[in-house]
Amino acid sequence: MTEKTELQKRNLLRMSNQESNAITKECIETALIRLMKKKPFSEITITDIIQTAGVSRSSYYRNYDSKEAILDQYIKNINVKLSSVMIQYNAVDETQKVWEALLKAARPLAPQYKLLLQAGFGEKLTLTFMRTMNASIGPDQPELYYSNCYWAGAISSVLSEWIRKDMDISEEALAIIGTNLMTSGIRTVLEYGNKCE
Repeated sequence: MTEKTELQKRNLLRMSNQESNAITKECIETALIRLMKKKPFSEITITDIIQTAGVSRSSYYRNYDSKEAILDQYIKNINVKLSSVMIQYNAVDETQKVWEALLKAARPLAPQYKLLLQAGFGEKLTLTFMRTMNASIGPDQPELYYSNCYWAGAISSVLSEWIRKDMDISEEALAIIGTNLMTSGIRTVLEYGNKCE
């Protein structure tokens, strides 16, 4: 028995062009991630993606011009999911809640996130997060811009390493570490006994 394509799994009958286009994009993104579980990103072809997604070549090119563009969109979608839970809390007054929300939202995304890390897209994950944090920052706010860069890099690095290590500690334990670092900064680093050798 042949495996169903992503489009067939959704059993689409009637929908608007906008709904159809959104599902086509989702099928293409899901197909690429599914393929990345089987072989390296560099070996995946557009034909592989089209066949796995169950879409036409013209549908593919109507939405994406490369497989890298698919990942760009996929990474943006991950970023939106993670950012949306974080902004529900005040990062200064509810730092631990921000961390806990982020880590809980990341857990179900971890397999795909790890695939992206293994395929060499860690920097793109961090840059996308950084751009989102700075989306509304003007050129007249360099202090806020670079502060956001600092925190985006730190948070993204911690999240990536936690996922690489198969989430080896609980969300709560990592949230406490992240909170301590964010609220006490360098004093926490000294308390933890960090040394650069």
